[in-house]
Amino acid sequence: MNILKDISVPNLSDAGAKVLKGIKPLDSMQGIVFGEAFTVKTSSEDWGTVVKAISYSRGKVIVVECEGEECAVWGGLASLNAKLKGVVAVVIDGYVRDLEDIRRTRFPVFSRGYIAKAGSPLDRGVMGVPVICGDTTVNPGDIVVGDCNGVVVIDRNRVGEIVERVKEIKKKESRIRDRIMRGMDLKDILKLE
Repeated sequence: MNILKDISVPNLSDAGAKVLKGIKPLDSMQGIVFGEAFTVKTSSEDWGTVVKAISYSRGKVIVVECEGEECAVWGGLASLNAKLKGVVAVVIDGYVRDLEDIRRTRFPVFSRGYIAKAGSPLDRGVMGVPVICGDTTVNPGDIVVGDCNGVVVIDRNRVGEIVERVKEIKKKESRIRDRIMRGMDLKDILKLE
């Protein structure tokens, strides 16, 4: 799986990985991060379940489905705790807050957006179940990859197939780049009228 450290989210998308629509990195310069999904399903009023997931997610990416009103389920303290506990990243189909603290911590956070209002530590959600994130089903153990372009998910049984497709895509792009550098127009290379 280490090969994923050099493959961008757009390349993975082109190769068949599923894009999590509307999920963006908090850091516009976010480098590539990847890992197995640890899934959480909760309401946007309940940040307790998401925080609890940190304890079970060393070396993994926490992927959260939030339902309900717009409240933040993640913030600066959660980012600090997650970073120190070895969590790879968090991907939230919902909202976060404390942007300055998260950026200072340099913990990879991907979300639908941000809002100042937080919910409560209700701990009424569930962990380790299939979730819907960015209009896409994410199962526990799926491979999640994020970078400055967004986030994709790959069924763990398809990683090898997707990586092979990426290799072919990169070869093709390299040939096209060489032709552009030799003075050809992209429209001509792609035979666009």
